[in-house]
Amino acid sequence: MADVDFKAGSIRVERQRLQSGKIGPPKTAKSRRTVPVGEVVTDALLGHLAARPSTEWLFTMEEGEPLNYRRWKTEWNCTRRALQAEENEAAGRAGRKPVALPHLVTHDLRHFYASALIAGGASVKQVQMVLGHASAVITLRIYAHLWPGEEDRTRSVMDAVLGGLLTGCGQVGDMTSETAGQAA
Repeated sequence: MADVDFKAGSIRVERQRLQSGKIGPPKTAKSRRTVPVGEVVTDALLGHLAARPSTEWLFTMEEGEPLNYRRWKTEWNCTRRALQAEENEAAGRAGRKPVALPHLVTHDLRHFYASALIAGGASVKQVQMVLGHASAVITLRIYAHLWPGEEDRTRSVMDAVLGGLLTGCGQVGDMTSETAGQAA
């Protein structure tokens, strides 16, 4: 629990539970990191801890032991089925065909997180840092297709710069051209 700073809105990644059940260090030195999280996440974690108090581990078994891989998969699959049931009911009430949730593994949450950060304008370095990649090259190898195209970015930047110039100088047709100090 010391790895979650509710006031600062951050989670420190200092250890991991391996499928063998042992607790070990993260995969690489860069995997040790502090991940910023917002109020939605911290509020959800506080709600979870209110329902299942623990002083050492965030996610536990009934006995207080850290959640093991098998139990995690069971909980994940139950949650997925519950979400699908809610979607089926909502579709029925709305008179539409339900959307089938795709098969997801928990690692897909990592990709969702990265995709959301990129869509929100996060830099390559920020995404690298929060995912714990050893280099930005790794981040780009996996996620480069999600960043806006350079041509689109160039158009947007130039529109913003030139649009600002027009606002400051009046209409283009009203401007006089000056070359080497002479009005044209």
